[in-house]
Amino acid sequence: MAGTYTEGISKVLSGVYTLIKAAVTVIIQGARGTVAYPFTSDWGPVNTLKKISQANEFKALYNADKTALTAAKIYKHAYNGKPYNLLGYRMATATAAKGTCTLKDDSNATSIALETLYPSARSFSAVVKVGVSGGKVIQIVENGVVLMEVEGSTVAALVSLLNASDYVRVTGTPGANLPANTAGTAFAGGNNGSSVTATEYAAFLDALEADATSNAFALDGVTDTGILATCDAFVKRVRPEGFYVTFVKGGPNTWDSDAGLDLAIATSKASNNRGIINVGNGVDGYTAAEMAIFIAARVAAVALNRTLTDEVVPYTAVNYKFKKSDRIAAKLGGTLIFVMDGDNVEIDEGVNSLTTPADGETVEFGKIRVSNAYDSITKDLEAFGEAYKRDKSNTPEARELYAAAVETDYLQPLAQQEVIQTGYFYKPDPDYHGKNPIYKAKIDEAFFYGDITPVDSMERIYQKIGTQF
Repeated sequence: MAGTYTEGISKVLSGVYTLIKAAVTVIIQGARGTVAYPFTSDWGPVNTLKKISQANEFKALYNADKTALTAAKIYKHAYNGKPYNLLGYRMATATAAKGTCTLKDDSNATSIALETLYPSARSFSAVVKVGVSGGKVIQIVENGVVLMEVEGSTVAALVSLLNASDYVRVTGTPGANLPANTAGTAFAGGNNGSSVTATEYAAFLDALEADATSNAFALDGVTDTGILATCDAFVKRVRPEGFYVTFVKGGPNTWDSDAGLDLAIATSKASNNRGIINVGNGVDGYTAAEMAIFIAARVAAVALNRTLTDEVVPYTAVNYKFKKSDRIAAKLGGTLIFVMDGDNVEIDEGVNSLTTPADGETVEFGKIRVSNAYDSITKDLEAFGEAYKRDKSNTPEARELYAAAVETDYLQPLAQQEVIQTGYFYKPDPDYHGKNPIYKAKIDEAFFYGDITPVDSMERIYQKIGTQF
């Protein structure tokens, strides 16, 4: 991860730096499909990123199908977007605590002390019964449902089995005697730590930046303007540094109206960055902010040679149907909205919030497909350069070989897959290398010049039809 550079100014750290411009760019294809989310829950590891591939794994790790906290929103919407990998981050405050339970023996002395595996206020209780072999059975029960059961004839055997479970751990030094029978000893003192603030969201962003593998991220349906502004600023800082991540956000249910769309468009224009996508309306009763969870997964997972425009999504109805003039305003205002096409819900236009291009950008960067291609291209070519430079001298011959490898091994496949058009090239930059360079490259620097044209989707078809009588 090296980032962009300014012509004529050298970098300090070693690395392969890419200058991204509308007409001067470099591209490759690599692994995509990783989306990240922060959320609250009553189960799972806290304040750390966990890579999860399958929905069932997320459900089990974070109790996502049963919790009333925001992990349920991630479980509902993220996997509708079909990400290849999900980075989950359960936020928790300093009040988070594990629930505890002490099982006594027949003399009322401590036999086994238990705590929940994760900080949690889940209503666990421990049931102790006589085992079929004469030992003891310990069950962990939640709301009448037996979550787990172990059986052993000695305290040591029970401790070993409990410590291998998915729900509890033994604390302290166990007693000498087996626990006495009990119909249910409740766990107490647990706290989910779910009253999160901007502090916890900022910690998520720190973890996201340190990991630097996600293609996109969204929050857990939050609409707090201060937190969203922090995420906007984060994206605008890390992208030039080489972390090409896309942030997807949305607003409250009040956006599901004509006046609300005006607010959504104003929010998009304030962001004005191709790395920020603003969802302008909701579906099936979910807010635009909640639907940002779904869109983030789609942005991360969609193939580089495919568009999100007109994509049918797995929901049943939009919360509010916008007129054609509203749809035009949304597109021009860099706001992604959902529309109905017959009985189907579709993404209307696959746009990001870029409406006023900066130097080196064009309006085409406002399309998610184009932006995704440039992000993936830049990130992966930097990685390729990092690997290539390790054992190569900085000679004209080595630079020519590197450029030829990029064209043959990376650009050619992209053209074949209709990510870029034919006519591409990649070569040593004559502004730095050659007979009459404009800038003087240092002895350890190599600069390259590339030219590509992305392939966009056929989103608008115009026809002239003649008639003769």
